[in-house]
Amino acid sequence: MIRIIIFCFVFLFYILPNLEAQILDLTPFISFPVSSVSINDVSDNPAKLMNIERNSIATSYSPSVFGLNELSNHSLIASFKHDSLVHFMNINGIFQQLYSYTSFGYGITYRIFDNFTPSLLLNYNSLRIRDYNSLSNFTFDIGGILELNKGFNFGFSVTNIFNSSLEERNDIKKQTARFGLEYELYDDFKVQLGTEVRIENSSGVLISFIKEIDSLGIAAISYASEPQMIQLDINLNTIDDFFLLYLLNYHNYLGVSHNFGVGYSFD
Repeated sequence: MIRIIIFCFVFLFYILPNLEAQILDLTPFISFPVSSVSINDVSDNPAKLMNIERNSIATSYSPSVFGLNELSNHSLIASFKHDSLVHFMNINGIFQQLYSYTSFGYGITYRIFDNFTPSLLLNYNSLRIRDYNSLSNFTFDIGGILELNKGFNFGFSVTNIFNSSLEERNDIKKQTARFGLEYELYDDFKVQLGTEVRIENSSGVLISFIKEIDSLGIAAISYASEPQMIQLDINLNTIDDFFLLYLLNYHNYLGVSHNFGVGYSFD
């Protein structure tokens, strides 16, 4: 286990200095570095699906992100678990008359040791602008969850590890690294402390408090220091294996954004 921990830290500190530029994210939401409240928050690190016991499919909608209707976006996400292997698929898109941006992702995560679960995610991204050439590219993301002890976990993710851009000779790329620790203070209550590195733009601290509420679902409240955000996440169980998702995010400059979703869990 000690060798795995050393490898993770060496890998992170080798990768981070070689990541280059970052563009503004179209979804101003806090992503948990170790575990998640729902399937809606695993696209950066599918290894977090190991904490979700059942297969799931969900769709969500973010209206008027940053207060702009032009940035409203949709997503469809599904995960299928088979023993120690999990398949993950997601489709995200912004669909406007002037332009559209679509991302298709497929990821796998596999528990290769009793306490370590790595993940790999391949994304195909496409930008289409009316009366202009279409642009597209592939990106690769990696991540993992390391169980250090009972109730004490380490997680990390690095997006776009091969430094790909939509347009050749363009050094503006979306690259983010997250890593953090999670500790279960007592039954059904967890605290996460981590960092998010947006290369050559900003880096900040993340802190999250996650609470499972009996059979009702899961709720979390989180804070990010750069950019400054406060976020509420709710995953509410309903009847017949359906669940409802809600996210409220307050950005200190851009204001309030919402995300609404519905999903279904099955064996």
